[in-house]
Amino acid sequence: MQISELVAIPRLRLRLLGGTGRAHRTIRRAYTTDLLRPGRYLSGGELVLTGMMWRTGPEDSETFVGALAEAGAACLAAGAALGEVPADLVDACERHGLPLLEVPAETSFGAVTEEVLRLLDRRRFAAIAEDRHRQRRLMAQIAAGADFPAVFATAAAAAGIRACVLSSTGRTVAAGGLEPAAADRELVASHALAAAPLTRCTAQIGVRDAAPRTVTALQVRTRAFHPLAGWSLVCDGDHTAWSEETHEAVAELLSLTVLARSRDEELALSDARHTEGLPRLLAERRYDEVISLLRPGGAGTADGGGGPDASGLVVVSAALLPQPHPPDLARRVTAELVGAVPGAVVTGGAAAVAVVADPGDGSLEPEGRLHGDLARGARVLGAGLGGHRLVVGVSSTVRDVAGLRGAAVEADHARRLAELRGGRTGIVTGAEIDTHDLLLASVPEDVRSAYRDRLLGPLLDYDRDHRSDLVETLERFLRHSGSWQRCAQAMHVHVNTLRYRIGRVEELTGRDLSRLDHRVDLLLALKLRA
Repeated sequence: MQISELVAIPRLRLRLLGGTGRAHRTIRRAYTTDLLRPGRYLSGGELVLTGMMWRTGPEDSETFVGALAEAGAACLAAGAALGEVPADLVDACERHGLPLLEVPAETSFGAVTEEVLRLLDRRRFAAIAEDRHRQRRLMAQIAAGADFPAVFATAAAAAGIRACVLSSTGRTVAAGGLEPAAADRELVASHALAAAPLTRCTAQIGVRDAAPRTVTALQVRTRAFHPLAGWSLVCDGDHTAWSEETHEAVAELLSLTVLARSRDEELALSDARHTEGLPRLLAERRYDEVISLLRPGGAGTADGGGGPDASGLVVVSAALLPQPHPPDLARRVTAELVGAVPGAVVTGGAAAVAVVADPGDGSLEPEGRLHGDLARGARVLGAGLGGHRLVVGVSSTVRDVAGLRGAAVEADHARRLAELRGGRTGIVTGAEIDTHDLLLASVPEDVRSAYRDRLLGPLLDYDRDHRSDLVETLERFLRHSGSWQRCAQAMHVHVNTLRYRIGRVEELTGRDLSRLDHRVDLLLALKLRA
């Protein structure tokens, strides 16, 4: 409420003695005092009511008014029960720019306080009603399919909250006054993943800048929520220092975001069901049907038509090992990894497949934007993988839909090679499998295990029982192309010692390391052990 509204109430008969030009000031509460220095009890925006019992001389007016002005009081109301308001008090208020009201003797301070509370409550209830109306309107817009980033920006501005929404990989989904740099987004996303299952956490961003600040990340928990494929609402400030009003505003913003995320998850699930036959259609070379599946998502051609005149297509194959409990989590994680590329089509179960259209600027090449986005996204997700591994295979770019069949096979082999290489996360591109690795990746796991165990099992058993290092010796020997002298020098042993160890290897494996084919057998077995 404003000072002018209070003065306009006839029954109070208040008179503005000074500060007419400041009658628009906002009053937040009423406070009555007769202390000479009441500043410690004020928080700003008060209508200060006083009976002037503190005044023993003209100099006290300067002290009293100065304390009010320093504390941010909105207005002073002096009671006239003991006589007229002295001129020195009027002058002090004028010097400090503090509006001064005269409260007549027949008007009690209680009546003034009651009217202040009534006006504040009316304003508060009106604001609450307006907020609820705005919240319902925004929720209805989201439910009707409105553009979430635009709605979010409007809602954040109306709530006075600086916030943004980040995906699990640190991609910006929506922003409302808070747009962290890429490194800060990835940092916040990593913190949110590492903090799970906590529903909120704090992080420091802008550390490299002159003014670092704290932000709070809140999980956007939908019915199908999983941290690896979820969103976070990131708000400026530490939630432990927020006011009750800020907590309420953030809660409303969060509810909007939950609704938007739920809508997106339902659409993504529907799209995945629609395209679940894509791998089978590619294997059967039914390209007309493949085109009809790709057309709704936009992948396939430069104009989103899904026809054979595509500027370029890339296939991404991804999996979580061991297979997680949510059966579609690999698909949802893959969708987040390629989320920055418009029109990506994502489907699949334990091993997800994404088809991404090349915009024609080379960004989907092995060292282009897509590979960089995948690598950064996988690195961020590593903070929340727990006991799982994330493996990704990326095909080379093909120029038409017919080429997708080979690209899908290549991406699948690249993913299998990523599995063999180990590590928490791994990304392998088609360009990396133009060697025997392609052959190894295409062999079923049970065959690979049997082959590896048959050739290396005796060596591993011997090393365990005798605390020797025959497997390492074999690796070094093959790495030096069978050169006795160079291998012995690298291992800091005598050549005769090396010959003895290799002899034991040959005896235990039944292979002759002077023969090229036997060397290849053992080399492949070592690759399978990596």
